[in-house]
Amino acid sequence: YYTALGEATEEPVLKQVCKLIAADEYRHFKLFYDHMKRYLARENLSFLQRLRVAAGRIGETEDDELAFAYHCGNEDPALGYDHARCTAAYMARAMGFYRYRHIERGMGMIFKAIGLEPRGRLSDLSARAAWRLLCWRRDRYRTALRRQAPAAPVLAKAA
Repeated sequence: YYTALGEATEEPVLKQVCKLIAADEYRHFKLFYDHMKRYLARENLSFLQRLRVAAGRIGETEDDELAFAYHCGNEDPALGYDHARCTAAYMARAMGFYRYRHIERGMGMIFKAIGLEPRGRLSDLSARAAWRLLCWRRDRYRTALRRQAPAAPVLAKAA
């Protein structure tokens, strides 16, 4: 996400912060991958179990933490928290930063983590399918966001 956000902005400080966070996220993946190889030898997880873990991690992008963070940072404090509204608002915006290359790289990382070849026909096919799914879901979140009221956050401006 931070790579996509950094590439989408022209603001130099945000661009640099995103670059640093993206590098840290990649180091986190490398640490995870190194430890995963150790645990696989000991735990003997099947391919399906590894796939289930990967799918669960992807699903965490829609958890309550991100939706609530969106609510706290973007909405009028008098407006009550609604998970569906805030998830739609966050995801409609966040998904808009992704480009196909980001999904392709992410799919390669997932494939590597579950023991499949990160570059190849299956990875390419999966990346294309994931891209189509992301675009479809982004458009659905945007549609849901347009139907909701209030349409835009109402925050007080600093004097």
